[in-house]
Amino acid sequence: MKSCAVLACLICRASAVLPTGVVSVVGRSLDNGAVTTEYSLLGSQASFGAVPPMGSGVGSDAMSLMVPPAEDELLCGSYAESESSARSAMIVARGGCTFEQKALAAQALGASAIVIHNTLASRYSLNETTGEPIWPQDKFDYDCNFGQATLTDSDMSALSLPYQSYDPTNDSRLSGDTDYNLCVKNDPSFASTCSSQRCLLTGRGNIACCAWDLHVWLYSDPSISHQVAIPAIFITMEQAARLLADLSNNAIHLQVDIHSRPRPSYNLSAMIIWALGVFIAALAAFLSAQDYRDHRKPMHPLPSSSSSAPTNERTYTAHQPSTSNSPPPDSLELTPLHALGFIVMASSALLVLFFLKIYSFVKIMYAFGCSGALTQVFFFPIYTKLFTSTKYKRYMSQVCINTPLCEIGAVSRIEVLSAMSGYALGLAWLILAFTLRHPENNVFFWVVQDIMGACMCILFLSIIKLNSIRVASILLIVAFLYDIFFVFVTPLIFKGQSVMITVATSGGPPKADPSWCEKYPTDADCQGGDPLPMLLTVPRIADYQQGASLLGLGDIVLPGLLLSFAARFDEAKKLVGFMRTGSATPTNRSPHTCPPDSPAGRICGLLCNGGYFVPLVIAYAIGLLCANIAVYVMNMGQPALLYLVPACLGTMVVLGKRRNELDDLWHGPKVIRAADAMVYGEEEFETPNTENTLSEGGGSVGAPLGTVEEGPDGDVPLLSLT
Repeated sequence: MKSCAVLACLICRASAVLPTGVVSVVGRSLDNGAVTTEYSLLGSQASFGAVPPMGSGVGSDAMSLMVPPAEDELLCGSYAESESSARSAMIVARGGCTFEQKALAAQALGASAIVIHNTLASRYSLNETTGEPIWPQDKFDYDCNFGQATLTDSDMSALSLPYQSYDPTNDSRLSGDTDYNLCVKNDPSFASTCSSQRCLLTGRGNIACCAWDLHVWLYSDPSISHQVAIPAIFITMEQAARLLADLSNNAIHLQVDIHSRPRPSYNLSAMIIWALGVFIAALAAFLSAQDYRDHRKPMHPLPSSSSSAPTNERTYTAHQPSTSNSPPPDSLELTPLHALGFIVMASSALLVLFFLKIYSFVKIMYAFGCSGALTQVFFFPIYTKLFTSTKYKRYMSQVCINTPLCEIGAVSRIEVLSAMSGYALGLAWLILAFTLRHPENNVFFWVVQDIMGACMCILFLSIIKLNSIRVASILLIVAFLYDIFFVFVTPLIFKGQSVMITVATSGGPPKADPSWCEKYPTDADCQGGDPLPMLLTVPRIADYQQGASLLGLGDIVLPGLLLSFAARFDEAKKLVGFMRTGSATPTNRSPHTCPPDSPAGRICGLLCNGGYFVPLVIAYAIGLLCANIAVYVMNMGQPALLYLVPACLGTMVVLGKRRNELDDLWHGPKVIRAADAMVYGEEEFETPNTENTLSEGGGSVGAPLGTVEEGPDGDVPLLSLT
């Protein structure tokens, strides 16, 4: 099982160049100062220069907008440092030199920020050796599939060729949705098929094709030694056309402000995934001990009608063990060999997925398995409750199928309805998984996935049992090392690739450049990065970068086995104590002294004199919270077992030591075997009379089921179910 780790709140797909900055613009009338225009433009920030503060709108320290010197329109010259008392932002066309060189020049001219905008001209250049033009590149700069036009010779003569530097006239003749755009003039459909409504000459005769107009990374220039201290942002041709048009309007005074787009420093989804993980682990563990509770409820003291009954014997009615109370045939009590084999199988499966990349097969098998879990854990209890109070109860309970195939046997109508509902929901989820590009952004998909994951955890803990912390220690410590190895060590073996993260993200992030994937999202090199479904997921809330908070199911069920053991141990002591005394409250315990009537006293009583289940749930919650915090502190996904194993296993050991029960917990509490004998009808359970197997429930249990005999010291050596 993949137990990765992951409160991976930082998992985001780089499928496009993400605009992380915003240019806020406001224009005021020169006559009365009234605001005549106000809008915001999203832009991509530079990897160099200052990072503007988060925010939006134009503040009191807004900047006026200015253009480069007329003799250096592309701002590629060298300038001496100068200071300016007024804050200003310089808007510059792309091309001629590197982005960082432009920013350094703007800084030298006294600008407080620089806005670089895309142009058609920047896609052309000249070969300095031959003087031949270097034309734009197919697919990278343009794509004829989105629009193509063949210009006439007279149209070509209207352009200033070779097309080598920023020329507003040239760009304007190949832009727009009117006939002034030469591409629209020669092919009227061009304006509707080309989203940018701009075209580039291809160098193949007079053919021009639809130009891409997207955000790009403002990468740094390693040859520049001076530090850029002003923020830089990139906007598209469409955005620049609007901004430059307002700048040329002599009736308004234009001001701008540059910010980073607001996003929460701590996302609420991380807290939701934490609460969801704790709730499911606690619920699954709590339900795993339900058989003990159900067996205790119907038992009532019988009135003492015979004076010949011994004074030290109490008699209780109880459900007699029957096949309906027997453990399910597929239940399994883990042994040390199982624990080691479990990790070997998990490691093998992880490596098979890493090398063979059969991620689609995993989705199919997961959907099939979870459909069965939905049927048993979700739909069957709901339909049973629903039809119990209706006139259809008898009808729905009747057998409609009886077949020996696969040992199915008799199947009632309500079971058929439950199975149809479970597998229909699983099929709908699977269809979305294969048809949507990023299905985890679909609300139905991730909600159903979380429900399926919760049902799988509950079903797992109802079948797989731990009956000693010796086995728990082996399993959790090996899983702890397994997580660390596959997350942190495997990158040293597989050339920087973490096996766990690669498998968890269906092969790792896309191989292609984000700008390429924004143009061609279905390209094979743009696939990957989608998390495998064996986890809980909650999309990040109010975050433009999207992504999700994730928690692997292994991080629930592996510590959950220990929580289940604690819940069953607590309930077993209550059940056996009830059989002895008629009350689930222990009678022969030696409680620790705690301060009375105070919060500290109540906490002391819970930790020192109470059960194990509640303290372990608290420890699990604290461990998962630490993993959550570590994600933000270290800015990377964390193996949650790194925090959960010490928290849960350490708490169990400390409490067991403090309560003098550690030896019994380590080898397997006899009280659990006694409770199993009562509930499931095992033949005989023997315990030495020298051990106090019920340090909280009180003594051992003996006598045939239905009667409990107390010896002089409260301990009875034999429980015989006859």
